[in-house]
Amino acid sequence: MKIMKTRNYNIDAAFKVAVLLGFALFFFLIIQSGQVLKYVHPRNVPFIKFAVIAMVLISLFFIPEVFKPQRVKVSSIPLLFFILPLIMAFLLPTQSFNSDYISYGDLKLQGNSGNVDNPEIKTEYSEEDEYNEDIYIDEYSAAENKNIIESNRNELQLIDETIIMDNDNYVRWIQEIYDNIEKYNGKKIQVSGFVFKDEQFEDNEFVSARMMMVCCAADMQPIGFLVRYDNAAELNVDTWIRVYGTIAKGEFNGNAIPVIEADKVENTEKPEFDYVYPF
Repeated sequence: MKIMKTRNYNIDAAFKVAVLLGFALFFFLIIQSGQVLKYVHPRNVPFIKFAVIAMVLISLFFIPEVFKPQRVKVSSIPLLFFILPLIMAFLLPTQSFNSDYISYGDLKLQGNSGNVDNPEIKTEYSEEDEYNEDIYIDEYSAAENKNIIESNRNELQLIDETIIMDNDNYVRWIQEIYDNIEKYNGKKIQVSGFVFKDEQFEDNEFVSARMMMVCCAADMQPIGFLVRYDNAAELNVDTWIRVYGTIAKGEFNGNAIPVIEADKVENTEKPEFDYVYPF
């Protein structure tokens, strides 16, 4: 530290206040817009809210220091390591992961996908009359004959012996089907995802993929089902589609895997929040 000519303000404290309030503002904006879910798992959002409050309070502590004379020269270079990421955070748009981020070896097409805890899954069949409007049904199901598994955190749901996969149950169904291929061999299935292709796939093959976040964007990994479809060559990579088909037992890299034999593939809208979570 060097003794310097006395200033009527403290530039070092001012930088600290700017950095703290800048990050607090950025986190506040992405929380308000919902874009925070592209960075972290929903369970981590309360911690980010706490961090916003903490940064604001700390900045209030530093504000009086800004208006005090600065007699000791302090290098502000270390603060650049915070300022540059902050500027980039505001300037760079938030984007979802897609097939550009996937390599062939990263794709999870085997049992116990990724480093995911595999909770015990309970399946209980019961007759219910109430129709769930959030589930998309067509020729594979009839409203008058629904076979429903009561849905909660540890239970899965079938309708007319058809597996309906959505954001809430996607990872649990992936685990259940991969671990019990024989049990679900021949079952009808509906699943949505984006088209992923690789040169090692056959012309009639693609993967209906989703990006799974365990904790944050740093541990993102693609998971999904290999799909066999006669018109697969006509599907564009990263297009969001809904697949209707039947589960069959197949093979991938020497491992037995479930494969969807598609009867129909149609375009669908990309979900507002397109990541899935294991818990």
